[in-house]
Amino acid sequence: MTDAAGNPAQSDEKAMGWCVCGQKVEIADAQAVVLANGKDGWQGYCPECGSPLFAIRRKARRA
Repeated sequence: MTDAAGNPAQSDEKAMGWCVCGQKVEIADAQAVVLANGKDGWQGYCPECGSPLFAIRRKARRA
């Protein structure tokens, strides 16, 4: 995977999102995207039901 700038996405960050089937799933074929307001997001589909998914990427929490 690569982000919008063409850099490889970090392997320790998983693309997770809530699907319409009611489950929190790892987004299949996740692609990093950048919204018009500059926020980072994930785009892909649900591996369970095939619905398209989008999730805003959150910054890592500090310990």
